[in-house]
Amino acid sequence: MRRRWATHRRTVVTAISYGLLGLAFTLGVIWFFWPENSRWEPAVNSLTLVAGLTGIFVERLTAEAERRTEVLRAVGDELRENTRLLNDARFSPEAPSTRHIYPRLVVSAVDLALVSGALGLHRDAELVRELHRWRDTVNLFNRRLDLTEISTFSATASEAELAAFHRALHRQDSFFTSTRDQLKTLLAKMPVL
Repeated sequence: MRRRWATHRRTVVTAISYGLLGLAFTLGVIWFFWPENSRWEPAVNSLTLVAGLTGIFVERLTAEAERRTEVLRAVGDELRENTRLLNDARFSPEAPSTRHIYPRLVVSAVDLALVSGALGLHRDAELVRELHRWRDTVNLFNRRLDLTEISTFSATASEAELAAFHRALHRQDSFFTSTRDQLKTLLAKMPVL
């Protein structure tokens, strides 16, 4: 509903701007052919000024909408890439219990979205909260992978400990499972562009 209102508002303001410019042009042409009638000058100038001001408003709305769309596309692409990373064979429950260097999740587009101001509108408040939560989750997830790798690559790690790390990664209440669930939820909440 909000998206339709924003699009409708831009369309109305654009139509008014072009309508005023068209009217100013028409009055300017009439004034050109009948210059002795000086009453056209204030009308042409006033309409041109109002059309210019509404044109600035339209340009700002359009620029904000384009920036928001670009940021949301980048975040969506990044979230889909993270989904691909979480589906990597090294995270598979069937993967052998050997030492792994796990792929890390990325949050650069999410960071950009949060600092750019493109999502600062009231309509994006819940999405911004979810992105902050996701960013924190990814940082914790990547840190846990660092600790897991440090532990499993130590000289004292036995085969039983490696198997235990692998089982812990795939428990029903594991951080891996909750991260994957949170990613699915966030993808479902992303606005359709």
